[in-house]
Amino acid sequence: MTLGVYAQQPYKVYIYCFPESPSSQRLLRHFGNKSDWNIIVYSLKDPDSSDRFLKIVETLRLLAIQVMPPELCIPCELQHLEWNDVLMSYTSPLVGFFRNGKLTAITVGITQLEILDIACATSDNGVTVFTYSNEHPLNDEIVAVSLQRLLLGDIEVGISAANMVTPISLLALADSINPCTFAVFTALLLIALHSLGKTKAALTGFSFIIAIFVCYYILGLGLIRILAAVPYVDEAVALIGLVMGAFSITQGLKPNFRSPVPKFLKAFIELQISKAYVSPLASFALGAAASFILLPCSSGPYVVGVGLLSILKDPVQVQLLLTLYNAIFVLPLIAILFAVLFSSVYARKVKAFRQKKLGVMELISGLILVTMCIYILLS
Repeated sequence: MTLGVYAQQPYKVYIYCFPESPSSQRLLRHFGNKSDWNIIVYSLKDPDSSDRFLKIVETLRLLAIQVMPPELCIPCELQHLEWNDVLMSYTSPLVGFFRNGKLTAITVGITQLEILDIACATSDNGVTVFTYSNEHPLNDEIVAVSLQRLLLGDIEVGISAANMVTPISLLALADSINPCTFAVFTALLLIALHSLGKTKAALTGFSFIIAIFVCYYILGLGLIRILAAVPYVDEAVALIGLVMGAFSITQGLKPNFRSPVPKFLKAFIELQISKAYVSPLASFALGAAASFILLPCSSGPYVVGVGLLSILKDPVQVQLLLTLYNAIFVLPLIAILFAVLFSSVYARKVKAFRQKKLGVMELISGLILVTMCIYILLS
């Protein structure tokens, strides 16, 4: 929650603190006297601000920067306080100094005005972190950019639901044409159509699709909660996606490409398919099982997609975008269902396509995934 914003200038300080504390009040008065600085204050009583603050501090600790006073007896403090409370007590106020939009310095738990003035005057060649006992220059550009993003917050760096619609849609498209789910669904549908006729085949197909949608949605919500706690999650999932996308491309280029479903899983799935067309309930159970059993085969785009969604703070936006992803994901299955039900000619074409074009689908999926991951890393 932003408590104060002053006239826009090229020099900015982002302050994470408890504004009502005497030390914070003194610091705020000091910066208030600098007419050429724009001051943005985040209260640590606000959950979003405190979460971001703790991520910044933990990032600095991972960089081997001593953010706590060297004489502090941490085990003694932990007898009375939680770890996060100890961090907030001794590392706030935390101040990020920006010059012409670039992070130049960070002070951690510093209230001495002379040190703050030194941090103000730091040049924009790298980032210097000032702690209780030392100065720590950071020359890694990737680390500096990550700290800058954490300090600014989601709104400042332009992370919003609106500019995630295109990446989420393309990742869902890459996921929707993965050979695994496609192969299982078409096999189920063709068996049901041959054995039961169009009406019951339609019920079987729709129950399978609904199961895929529901299970993917629930799985996505769980993954988002887990990934939300991971630092640099968008970069991490993009790198994972690059590896998985490159693997899909190499597999798709093979002239003798076959379904990537392992043989033991294929045998199990074929056995279940032979039972699933008996009722929509059985096909729903098969769809639910396929969502999890086949996940390693098709998880690349989904992991990248939910990794991006985990950055957003608004749960409504997250749920809407996750719904969009899963709707796009099942669209090809719906199209196949209607095509097969419409004509037996299309049924034969779908069967032939399933046998001959799985490699092409794998290649296209991999290319989309690699392209989106490169875009995420460079954007």
